[in-house]
Amino acid sequence: MQKKSIVPKTDYSKIAECYDRVRSEPGTLLPHIIKYGDIKPNSKVLDIGCGTGRFLTYLSHMTKCLLFGLEPSHEMLARALREAFPKGSSRRIAWIRGDGQRLPFSNEVFDCVYMTSVLHHIERKELALQEIYRVLRKGGRCVILTHSHSQIKRNALNDFPGVVAIDLKRFPSVPSIKRSMAKASFKSVHYHVFHRSESTSTYRYLERVRSKYVSTLTLFNEEEFQRRFRVFQERVQRKYGNHLKRIIGFVFVEASK
Repeated sequence: MQKKSIVPKTDYSKIAECYDRVRSEPGTLLPHIIKYGDIKPNSKVLDIGCGTGRFLTYLSHMTKCLLFGLEPSHEMLARALREAFPKGSSRRIAWIRGDGQRLPFSNEVFDCVYMTSVLHHIERKELALQEIYRVLRKGGRCVILTHSHSQIKRNALNDFPGVVAIDLKRFPSVPSIKRSMAKASFKSVHYHVFHRSESTSTYRYLERVRSKYVSTLTLFNEEEFQRRFRVFQERVQRKYGNHLKRIIGFVFVEASK
């Protein structure tokens, strides 16, 4: 029997220091998480795979709810703590090192649990969804931010050799996420497509790619990355010239307990 292909995992300890510098600001996505998560001033909210805390830090200034950030990477969590203290949000966020497949919380404690571009990193996705269901209060909301397979194929990074093939294996399809959520007993599972445009110089975008601004790019060894980057650079410069305008697509999958 043919063995199932295993995609290597991202080592976030190597990119924690530059992570915030090369990522886009989360401000345009947060209003949708607040809406679909039905987040109110007194809500208790959990961010699974919070990384450097970018979404939580923004959320702490937009709402007065009680926030929890769960992150498995020690380096990413340390970065989150260093960033939170100067911005004055540290007192409103509880930072916890932990695994999304084994949530270190009691049953029925959260009003909203969300994940932003995290589900594809989790090995046992159905177990993670069952855990989210367990820690949500009755009527609580789960919001998953991801990319559909069609959005992955249309991304500007599809010119980077090998990226699309890897991401189509890593990212669960939206229908499969919906099925898994229904299997975990979630109700009223829906999805919403969101697009935003980004206009930048080709040089600036190439520098972001060179800095490996998405986790897929960290999966190549350095020699392989540089070889593929040269091909990508030539393709992008030929296709876009000096100015690149691209549409970035996201999908919000939301459901209630």
